[in-house]
Amino acid sequence: MKRQIALLSLLLIVTSTIISCKKDTTSLKAQMMGRWQLNRIVTTGYTADETLKDPTKINGDVTYGKTSDYVDYKSNNDDQVEISLSGNRTIGTYQIIYSDQFTMELNDGNNFCMVNSLTGSQFQFTATINNRIKKVYYLSR
Repeated sequence: MKRQIALLSLLLIVTSTIISCKKDTTSLKAQMMGRWQLNRIVTTGYTADETLKDPTKINGDVTYGKTSDYVDYKSNNDDQVEISLSGNRTIGTYQIIYSDQFTMELNDGNNFCMVNSLTGSQFQFTATINNRIKKVYYLSR
């Protein structure tokens, strides 16, 4: 009798463990994971003086879309993000803050990001740098 109770208990534990293990598909991190093609970035907020001193700091709408233009949110434990713009790769880190907000630490500084829209095939977010420079990223899969 004790053996039957022990086997039944073991069976219940195994069954409940299997049933309770669900894949996380709804969190922001789970939806962001993977490689996204970068279609365009719309930048605003740089001053005329900043654009004269550094030609990489420009306002405007830049269209990308080649296979070498992507944003890749890595699924490793380091929460790394890799951005490739016209073949120039930048590796940084990202951190989820809320269900619709995250940060990315890149070579241009700390980007505070707000998700505008996120579906299985489209991802759009606005990154704010130094509380004045805004970059709207348009990504797709």
